[in-house]
Amino acid sequence: VHSAQFMEFAEVENHDDFHTRGDGYIHTQDQRGAYIVYDVALEDLKKLENQLLLVASQYIEKDKSNVTCGKYGGSKIPVWAHASVDRFAVLLDLWTCEAALLEKKCQLLDVYFEAYQHALDPEERFALAQAIIDIMHKHPRFDLKLEYFVNTYKDECICLQLHHQLLRDIVNQQVDVQRDYVNKIWRKGQKGGISEFGLPYNVITKQLISLNTSHPTLKNIYLLEFHPSLGLVCLIPKVLEYIYQEYYSMCRPKTASKAIDLEKQLLQLALHEWLTMEKPQSFYSSQIQEDLFAEVLIEDPMLVREIASSLLEKGADEERMEGRGRQFLMLDSFSTVLELVTLRHHLIEAATESAQLARLYKAFAMETGFGEFHLYLRPAHFESAVHKEKADHLPPIFITSLLEDDSCVDRYIPSSLPLSIQEIDSHIGKFSFRTRDAVMQLLCPSGIKNMQLILACQVIQKNALLAAVQQASFCYLLQPAHSLDIKVS
Repeated sequence: VHSAQFMEFAEVENHDDFHTRGDGYIHTQDQRGAYIVYDVALEDLKKLENQLLLVASQYIEKDKSNVTCGKYGGSKIPVWAHASVDRFAVLLDLWTCEAALLEKKCQLLDVYFEAYQHALDPEERFALAQAIIDIMHKHPRFDLKLEYFVNTYKDECICLQLHHQLLRDIVNQQVDVQRDYVNKIWRKGQKGGISEFGLPYNVITKQLISLNTSHPTLKNIYLLEFHPSLGLVCLIPKVLEYIYQEYYSMCRPKTASKAIDLEKQLLQLALHEWLTMEKPQSFYSSQIQEDLFAEVLIEDPMLVREIASSLLEKGADEERMEGRGRQFLMLDSFSTVLELVTLRHHLIEAATESAQLARLYKAFAMETGFGEFHLYLRPAHFESAVHKEKADHLPPIFITSLLEDDSCVDRYIPSSLPLSIQEIDSHIGKFSFRTRDAVMQLLCPSGIKNMQLILACQVIQKNALLAAVQQASFCYLLQPAHSLDIKVS
């Protein structure tokens, strides 16, 4: 049964239960306020008790302090039965560790659940629900070769804590970005009318609430504040799982404890990269930052609407159309604006990915004996080429020959990363989204074609860098199994 389809059944009473937390306990109340316990929760508790007893029995049998290898008689039975082991202490340790693990699970689930309440797309809601269920059914990966289970629980709790911190920071930042976007739209107030159709609803800043009742996990939001983009949070666990599987195939840990340690280092690396991540435009020059990445004009929906209206008025004055012709002109004008905005978005996306791949390319180039210039390698211009007496032989076949003979290449290293089009044609590469007049020039047919060409060149460069980085990193897959050594400050 999908979403709210269960409400179609007449024999089902639909009531909301409430969950509160106090003094470390979670309480469930029905619609009348009575405290209840689900029968499924009791069944899960019984299964958990049986599992914990099995785990405790396994580690009690690992006690070899008083066990000898000789034959045992009647007096040896207590020794072989590990009667000296304090079973209540083992069960207390096990239950304490399990309670701490469940607490970390609950903190992580709260973040996913709050994001779930913002999601509107059915597929995103299903994916978030699946992520919640996967976390609920996640169990510790016990390493039976270890003497005790405390370290296993400790590492699992650290993994959940790192996952929670990473997810919480991402979601909170997304909420701030969405609030800024809504404030840009309604900075002049809500006046009503057809011109406001299709815009996101304004946030009434009257009363802050917590979606998670008594234990807020994310930022407090207003009563009628919704951010549907938080549904994309469902992609985060998929990405983390994919990266973990990639590292797992390379490192191939042989024990469960090493697998947990690998996941812990991966989450530490992801959190470190997120907290220290540079802005995408920082890899490019200040001119490109102003012309392409600036958000003053093109990121403001109201200013973009004014530009579209100006384009429509300009076309109407030139063509002097009426009736059906004006409708086609209106459709064409708004389609042109939408295409330009989309081209800019894809160009920023490709430029950001190219910058990240370029950083990896430089690292591999330095590791293989080349300098940073290898990323910007290009043939020398004819005017600056060095004359050679014997030029009838074939050019070097391998790039390693350039380490000894660099007269045929230009080892220029720019101060910042250029766009791909700027390495080919400096005239087409001159564009700007910073001013209204510059955007109006890009909205003409030649401007749209130039932007399409700029995007195509950037995508080609990104794909070339991706192929080179994958080829260079493939050597790690051919090496024998090794442990992952990640240093996180």
